[in-house]
Amino acid sequence: MMNDSKMDQKTWYLSDAQLRNEFAKCEFCEEKPCMDKCPADCSAADFIMAARVFDRSDFRRSAAHIMKNNPLGGICGMVCPDKFCMAACVHRKFDTAVDIPAVQASIVRKARESGGIPPFETEKPNGRKVAVVGSGPAGLGCAAVLASRGYRVDMFEKEERLGGMVNLIPEHRLDRKMLQEDLDFALSLGNINVRLNTAVDDPEILLGQGYDAVMTAAGLCEPIMLGLDNEKLTLSGLEYLARPERYEFKGKVAVVGGGAVAADCAVTAVKSGAAAVEIFALETIGEMPLTPKELNELMECGIEISGRTRLTALVREGDELKGVETVKVSLPEGVKFNLRDIRDIDGTGQMRSDIGAVIVAIGARSSMARPKHPALFYAGDQVNGPTTVVEAVA
Repeated sequence: MMNDSKMDQKTWYLSDAQLRNEFAKCEFCEEKPCMDKCPADCSAADFIMAARVFDRSDFRRSAAHIMKNNPLGGICGMVCPDKFCMAACVHRKFDTAVDIPAVQASIVRKARESGGIPPFETEKPNGRKVAVVGSGPAGLGCAAVLASRGYRVDMFEKEERLGGMVNLIPEHRLDRKMLQEDLDFALSLGNINVRLNTAVDDPEILLGQGYDAVMTAAGLCEPIMLGLDNEKLTLSGLEYLARPERYEFKGKVAVVGGGAVAADCAVTAVKSGAAAVEIFALETIGEMPLTPKELNELMECGIEISGRTRLTALVREGDELKGVETVKVSLPEGVKFNLRDIRDIDGTGQMRSDIGAVIVAIGARSSMARPKHPALFYAGDQVNGPTTVVEAVA
């Protein structure tokens, strides 16, 4: 098991040789299918072309091209899945796609090591003031665009740090230095004032405080739980990823859920020293909405995956969790995965006394009301449901 953080850091960015190889593979397509598929309209063909000479100034110019389309371009380069620009790459049809996200992250890093992203010009103050509720990717994207166009932006964040759900992406996938530098870059694009530890329950109230408009991007912050007795003995996936260092598990850890948050919880638990981790998912492995990279990571970490399995009970002894009960489930043949058609299989119940901790990562919902008003706007996961960083910032 690889727990050395230095080993993880080597996989964050491409080496010069790897970067040159990816540059050489790019065909610089005139049609730019990579840009068409990118939610933020970022053209890999253009930023690769800008950096291909490998000069320090070229990397800075290339990074500027990235960041003008996506103020969180470094973060997205590190965590974007392969279903966007890479899926559209012409090389995918006959060998392997250009690893565009890794190229993007590596270019941004090299630019910052070569003097930084060139400063962007912003428009003169226009006298208007906008409140942005939430500092996740959607809120930051909104604030960056408005501020660059001359608006004064006050950003309200209920937590003690910026970034929203981006902060929950494990460090083995997202370099914390890149995270902070992208946040700083977004805030540099104009008059953005940040108010941390400031919750806003009703965005309409802000309209009476001198704001011309309010944009709410509060995200999905209320975890969906299992609804079982003794659930207070479990952890939500969001709670665990926010402060994984606080938890030291005894026995095998069960992670309930089949998505990316569940996978992050499982891998983080292994890297934090858990003796063993098992994922319980309603999906089969093939149905889990994970990228090949995420699935490979689960395999490399020795994480068991029990598909078509539902937790039915949490067994308690005193104030401690002493195990779980499960049952196998099924879907009618030929039916695409959905919760409505899931059925328990009689006679498949099982008691698992080897489980000492349970992390529930089956989703989250918005807890904020969305009153209607011409000057109130809503964006991000709060509107679209769980998406990727690049979709939220776009």
